[in-house]
Amino acid sequence: MQYDLVIIGGGPGGYTGAIRAAKLGLKTAIIEYKQLGGTCLNRGCIPTKALLFSAELFAGRSDWAEFGINAENVTIDENKIYQRKDKIVASLCGGIESLLKANGVDIYRGKGYIKDKNTVIITDDCCGVNTRDTALNNENILCGNKITTKYILLATGSLPAGFDPKRPLNGLENTLNSDDVLSAPVGGDSVIIIGGGVIAVEFASYFVAIGKTVTLVVSSDRILKNMSEDISRQLTMVLKRKGLKIITNAEIRQLYKDKADLTTAAGIQTVTGTVITAVGRVSNFSGLGLENVGLSYDRFIKVDNNMRTALDNIYACGDITGGMQLAHFAAASAVTAVESIAGQNHSIDLSVCPACIYTQPEIAVVGRTEPNEAEGDKTGKFMMGANGKAAIEGCTRGYAKVVTDKSGKVVGGELFCVRATDMIGELALAVQKGMTAHEATAVIHPHPTVMEAVGESLEDVYGLATHILPKKQP
Repeated sequence: MQYDLVIIGGGPGGYTGAIRAAKLGLKTAIIEYKQLGGTCLNRGCIPTKALLFSAELFAGRSDWAEFGINAENVTIDENKIYQRKDKIVASLCGGIESLLKANGVDIYRGKGYIKDKNTVIITDDCCGVNTRDTALNNENILCGNKITTKYILLATGSLPAGFDPKRPLNGLENTLNSDDVLSAPVGGDSVIIIGGGVIAVEFASYFVAIGKTVTLVVSSDRILKNMSEDISRQLTMVLKRKGLKIITNAEIRQLYKDKADLTTAAGIQTVTGTVITAVGRVSNFSGLGLENVGLSYDRFIKVDNNMRTALDNIYACGDITGGMQLAHFAAASAVTAVESIAGQNHSIDLSVCPACIYTQPEIAVVGRTEPNEAEGDKTGKFMMGANGKAAIEGCTRGYAKVVTDKSGKVVGGELFCVRATDMIGELALAVQKGMTAHEATAVIHPHPTVMEAVGESLEDVYGLATHILPKKQP
C-alpha cells in the first residue's frame, strides 16, 4: 500500500496529525500497537484526572456541613472509581477511532519498524513470533504488512522513567510506576512516592484525598523544581495541611515493595508504605529501526522548526523531540509537521504553550513567570480571597499573577487557584498575540466568575485593580 504519510504512534500527536493530514488531502495511515489515544488517554492525563475528580469529591465531605449539606457514613469505593475511569477512557478511545475512520485514515494495529526511509513494516507479536526479524527478509509477512510512503511522522511518545543509569537505584524493580498505579487500585493504607514533579504531586493529591498516609520523597530541596518558588511553597503548605509528609534532599539507598531506605539531613531513615516511582518519563524509541536510516538520538531526536529530522522526509513530534512533555504540545507539534509536509503555513505558535497541574488548588503557567526587574518587568497579582465566586465555592486559597515587560506587553503568568487550568488560555492568548496588559483588560470579565481574578491581576500591573488595596507608599 502506498501512502503520502505514515504516522507511527496513535497518541495525541499521532491521531491529531493523522486527522489534520487527511483534511489537507494526504493519504494517511496510522500505526498503534496498544490503544489509540496513547499515554495521555490510556495511562496518563485522562485516567489521572478521572481519579482526582472522584477523590476531590470525597475529600470535600468535611466541608459539606458548611454548605448546608448533611451526610453520614460517607465511604469510598476505589473499584468503582477505577471502573468509571475505565468507562471514560473506553468512550474516548472509541471516539478517536471513529474520527480517524471518518476522515479516511487507515489504522494499522502493531508496531511500526522503519526498514528504509520510504518503507515501514508493521509487526505484531500476537502470533508469538518475532515478526520484525522475519519481515526484514520475507515479503510475505506472517502477522503484519509492509507499506510504502513519501513521508513518515514519528509520534511514539514516552515511557515511565527509571533513574539515571549512571546512578543505578537498588530495588527499582520492586516499585510501582505510573502505569501500574493507573491500571488498578493500590493496596495498603500508606504510600511512598519517589519524585517531586507533576506526576508525583498529582498522585500524592489523589492518595491523600482518599485517606491514605502519603510520604513524598524528593531529591531536590523542594517539589515542582521547574516551577516558581511561590508555586512550590504554596503547594507544599497545602499538601502538608492535608497531612502529607514531604522529605526533601533525600538520597535513595534501597527500595523495597513496601518500604524505602533513605539518607536525609536527619541521617539514615526508613519510611514504610507501598513504593511508587514517579520521576518523569523518557522518550520511546524502542524497536523503531532508526539505525536503518541513519537517524541518531540521545534522550531526544533533533528536529527543526518544521519538526523535520535530519532526513527530509521523516518528521517527529511530541515527547521524543525534547519539547514540553504535554499532550497538547504533542498535538500542536504534529499539526506543525503535517502542515510543513503539505506545504502549508504554520497555524500554531509552538513557542507559547501553557502547562497545567491538577492538584487542589490547580496550577497553570505560561511564558515567563518571574519578572526581571532590572529590565523593567512588572507584575500584577490578585489574591483569590477577594474573588466572590471563589468564596462561594469555598476555594479562596491562591492567586493569579501576570508578568509584563517594560512596554507593558504580557510575557507570562501563573495561576494557583480553583479552575486555573480552564483560565490559563486567556493569558496564553495575551502572550502569543503580544498584547499589553491594558489591551488584555479591554475585555469585560463577567461577574461573578473566577476569571475576574485574571482581569484584576492584569489591572494590578498599573495599580488599577478594584479589589486590591492600594500599595503603601514608601
